[in-house]
Amino acid sequence: MIQVYIVFAKIFIFLALGFILNKTKVIDPVAEKALSKFLLTAVLPFMILNSSQYTYSLDAVHGMLVAAFVGLCYYGGSLVVMRVILKHVNILEDERRIMITCTVFANTGFVGFPLMEALYGSYGLLIAAVINLCYNLFFYTYAVYLFSRRTKFKISEIFKSTVSVASILAIVLFMIPWRFPAFLAETFKLIGDMTVPLSMIVMGSMLANVKIKELITDRKAYVVSLLRLMVCPAIVMGAVVLISHFVNIQPETACVTVLMCAMPCGSMNVMYSENFDVAPQFSARAVSMSMIFMLVTLLFWAWAVKMVF
Repeated sequence: MIQVYIVFAKIFIFLALGFILNKTKVIDPVAEKALSKFLLTAVLPFMILNSSQYTYSLDAVHGMLVAAFVGLCYYGGSLVVMRVILKHVNILEDERRIMITCTVFANTGFVGFPLMEALYGSYGLLIAAVINLCYNLFFYTYAVYLFSRRTKFKISEIFKSTVSVASILAIVLFMIPWRFPAFLAETFKLIGDMTVPLSMIVMGSMLANVKIKELITDRKAYVVSLLRLMVCPAIVMGAVVLISHFVNIQPETACVTVLMCAMPCGSMNVMYSENFDVAPQFSARAVSMSMIFMLVTLLFWAWAVKMVF
């Protein structure tokens, strides 16, 4: 647990730096958007690709298959359940759509990948990449359908994300015997190492833009945070424990699978809600509130998975 606290201490420092840089106007909205795009398109993919250099083993393949199974069941099942539950709740349709996407889709990119790599190394990142593929499969089809009000899903949307492409390549590269030359692996690692500080600085800057009064009075945002940060990971943990009675699951695989579901609401929810004008203010409040509460809940889940698995 000492390692967990050290990682979180570093994350808190980076968040504080981003907050200060925003308040001192060093990072403005234009710079924040540019940094986010730079992170997703030019830094994070290298971090994911470098995870493919993990030593091949049947245990690792088994762990990836377990993570894929849990990920597919979680995203498919939770979307159906949330749709059914909120169907009869008396709220605006746009807010209903945001509650579904913010509850189901966590921040697997900015927070999930860096944290899994910091806690569990290349193997943790590889498992995270598998889960993220499940995320992308459902986000760029059903979630985009909710945002855009389309009548059909578009599978091709998945391949427009560099993170998705990098995740697919990482899995393929892991499965084949070839590995990067040392100088190339070291270069990829150097670029990928920017992910943790850069992603946390961007998140800290995003938190600095939150309007506190509007945030603390939004009851629906509290509900979304509770579902996203406590209920969803609790259900996934229960499912993993149940599956472990029938299938052998490595502790690292179980921990990463649960923690990836314990992340705050994904920032992509805000980007798409703004793009399609689907309750963007509510989306921003829900994401911001979950990021604030994450500072406490993520410590709890890091402790819980250590105790259970």
